[in-house]
Amino acid sequence: MKLVNIADEGAKYKWQLYDLYDKAFPEQEKKPLQVMENLVADGKMEMLAMVDEDEFVGLAINLIDAEQDRALLDYYAIVPEKRNYGYGSRGLEALLKKFKNHKYIFEIETQDEKAENAEERKKRKAFYLRNGLQETGLFVNVYDTDFEILTPDGELTFWEYVDFCEK
Repeated sequence: MKLVNIADEGAKYKWQLYDLYDKAFPEQEKKPLQVMENLVADGKMEMLAMVDEDEFVGLAINLIDAEQDRALLDYYAIVPEKRNYGYGSRGLEALLKKFKNHKYIFEIETQDEKAENAEERKKRKAFYLRNGLQETGLFVNVYDTDFEILTPDGELTFWEYVDFCEK
C-alpha cells in the first residue's frame, strides 16, 4: 500500500479521489473542494490517494500543522468494492507510519445507540482501536456533530486540540 499525494506524484488519481470524497461523506460533513485545494496550496492540508499496485483503493485527507509536527485525519475512505479486504487496516498502518513523528489526531463520531448509524459508529470505533489507536477521553462538538478524539498514544489535551484547530 502506497500513499501518494495528488498535488504531485499522485495527480493521476485526483479525480478518483474527488469522486470517492463526493460519494463517501454526508453533505453536511464535506468541505468545498475549492476550500480544500486552497488549504493544500497553503501547506495546511494534504490529499493522499491510497494505491495498491497502481490501483486507487482509497483516500486519506489530512489537515497539517508542519510547524508543530501535528496532523488530523480529516477524511478517510476506501472505495466500496475494496471494503472488507483489509485495505482500511493497511491504509491506516501506512498513515500511522507516515505520521509516526507527529501528534496524529483522529475524530470519530461519538457512540450513540439512538443514532441512525449507531452500528456503523460502533464498527468504526472498533476498527480504529483494533488498529492501534487509543481513547484520549476527549469529546468535542464540531459543526453540530459530537466527536470522540483518538490518538496513537491516547494522549492529547483539550487545549492541544483547540490550538491545532485554530491554526
